[in-house]
Amino acid sequence: MKRHPDGGITLRLDGIDALETHYLATGGLGVLRQPAPWSERAADALLTFLGFEKIRRHSDERIIASQPLATRGAIALRRIDKYGRAVAFAFRGQFRLAHSSRLELSTKVIRSSANWHQLRYGHAYPIFYQDMAPALMEICSAAARAAQAEGLGFWPHDRTHGGFALTSLDALKQEALLLPKLFRRLVDHVGGNGGHLSLATFGALLETKVGVVRLWRQHCSVAFADLVEVNEPTLRLMVVPDEIAFSED
Repeated sequence: MKRHPDGGITLRLDGIDALETHYLATGGLGVLRQPAPWSERAADALLTFLGFEKIRRHSDERIIASQPLATRGAIALRRIDKYGRAVAFAFRGQFRLAHSSRLELSTKVIRSSANWHQLRYGHAYPIFYQDMAPALMEICSAAARAAQAEGLGFWPHDRTHGGFALTSLDALKQEALLLPKLFRRLVDHVGGNGGHLSLATFGALLETKVGVVRLWRQHCSVAFADLVEVNEPTLRLMVVPDEIAFSED
């Protein structure tokens, strides 16, 4: 696990894809964010759930003050990703398990996590990887689908499945909400094209950067590029995000 100079670690919350507030794009596009206010609301919802209030941020999104400065919580670590981040479920409050204890990620436990809260109230997209147990995917999928059905959070504004026209970089940053994984690949594609918006080679980028995914409910594998329909300048993901289990990238 990669540790920071101050002894801290970076958490990656399992099962969710958080809206980008400061994504460093390739090709000189700089630091980009997904549309406000949804990205900020998602970050604030997570911190509020964990017990923080009156949050102040630096211009680069780093938190510089909050009340309280610290609060109790716990993480259930599932694995370490290739960047040294702890892939985990996060919980608030006092836990009375020893640090090395094994915790069964039951439905009840998952529903008490920050991960589930972000999905259930429309603050994050579901995203699954192929090492995740189908039972965990089912719990997280149900939370996200309930939020979507009730029109909570960003879901009424989501364009991932309905389609998005890439007419300008500003449209991507300020208007359309997309699955963050798709947003990241799109801005990297535009940056790699020198700022040009053509989607002619986007499928090739997806084949290189994402590759083959698994439709876990159908027990079949398919190239992610084949799940993204492109009709220049419009594209859309032809299946809902929680149907896909990605390979680690």
